[in-house]
Amino acid sequence: MATLFGCSDDDSSGTNANAPVADFSFTSNESTFSFTNLSENASSYRWDFGDLKFYSYEENPVYTYAIGGEIPVSLTVFNDSGESDMITKTIQAPEIIIIDIKIDGEFDEWEDVEVAAEKAEEGGSVQKMKFWAGETHLNFYFEGNTNMQLAIVDMYINSDGEATTGFLSSDWPENSGADYLFEGPVVNNGGGSFYEHADPNGGWAWNPIAGSASNLMVSGIVPIDENTNAIEFSIPKSQFGSLGKNIGFAITELNEGWGLVGNFPEGGSFILLDL
Repeated sequence: MATLFGCSDDDSSGTNANAPVADFSFTSNESTFSFTNLSENASSYRWDFGDLKFYSYEENPVYTYAIGGEIPVSLTVFNDSGESDMITKTIQAPEIIIIDIKIDGEFDEWEDVEVAAEKAEEGGSVQKMKFWAGETHLNFYFEGNTNMQLAIVDMYINSDGEATTGFLSSDWPENSGADYLFEGPVVNNGGGSFYEHADPNGGWAWNPIAGSASNLMVSGIVPIDENTNAIEFSIPKSQFGSLGKNIGFAITELNEGWGLVGNFPEGGSFILLDL
């Protein structure tokens, strides 16, 4: 919550004790602001949120901004006699970052995305992961050493946020609950399949999802220096039915002979990713 500063511009023509006096406070949750009317002697209200969109005539509106920065918000109040008063306060809305991920093997757009998880040591293959939830797709970026080939993977997604249902993996004993699995090669589009978990007791039982193989869109492995490989891929949100506010994610990499290359993350809990 942030309250910066305000200035008052009183355009009231009345001087009686029943003249309206405009005032308000606000709280924020990221780009969504909740405005609380504190005015006196007012019977109607007009809010100007400062982004050239539209007015609100609610007493205590909630508004989500699509822009960031310092924005003047004005409240004009009226009494039954037609007298008015106005106050303006400045809010600080967070900057809006627009990222358009294209699965093309060019990774420049990932520079503005924060690292979701990384390894502290060099063991295994995958070393760093980024994630971006687009409007229609879940987008992933992996960076690893030269062992990262993703010839075969078991990629787990907990889509409902419930850690005690779905597949309960011994590799992530504290928090797994995978509802969906992708198994097969990542590097070859169409070479693997998605599965939905089918064991109410949390064991290894999966039903294949027909026609799902082509839903993984992949760039392929791209060497970005002599020691580092990278890859990006996306999955349509519709692959996972109804999604909540976040998902859990983990991956096991295997070689072409189904031998273990490494897990990411290494033990503990799934990576929690906000949508």
